[in-house]
Amino acid sequence: MKVLFEKYFNLSIVIASGFVVAGQFYLEIILGLEPCNLCVIQKYSAQFVFFISLLNLIIKKIEFLLYSLISVGSVLGLAASGRQIFLQGLSKENMPDGLCDMPFEVVFQIYPFFDAIGKIFTGSSKCAEEVWSLLGLNIAEWSFIFFSSMLLGLLLRYLFINNLDHK
Repeated sequence: MKVLFEKYFNLSIVIASGFVVAGQFYLEIILGLEPCNLCVIQKYSAQFVFFISLLNLIIKKIEFLLYSLISVGSVLGLAASGRQIFLQGLSKENMPDGLCDMPFEVVFQIYPFFDAIGKIFTGSSKCAEEVWSLLGLNIAEWSFIFFSSMLLGLLLRYLFINNLDHK
């Protein structure tokens, strides 16, 4: 039962993150939406989760390390989507003057790494735009649901597998 659970759990993470990555490409390439810098962090985090979970299907010996990396990618994506949801709730006069309008790569060319991350997470009015929605939820809210479900799934997997080991 344990092997069956782990096999389908890993496959479900690959499928879920694959749908998210495919959705990102659809929104960006087909619909032509230009992602803000917080969206780019969410995009890279989802792609990271997808590729690491795909690697996890192939390599079983370093499973703990790969699950840890999936958790790190999910936490980063969760933080970016949570910040974007917060910015979307602010009024125009309370909006910070971050660097969401500047291209993502340029921010890292101008500022040191951690300063650039801080300025991106400060956000701006571009990060607060809601340009697309599905079932009443915008992109940041769907990202928040995806990353929090990844973290919840990893937590439940850890608890479930440990419970099976002790029986």
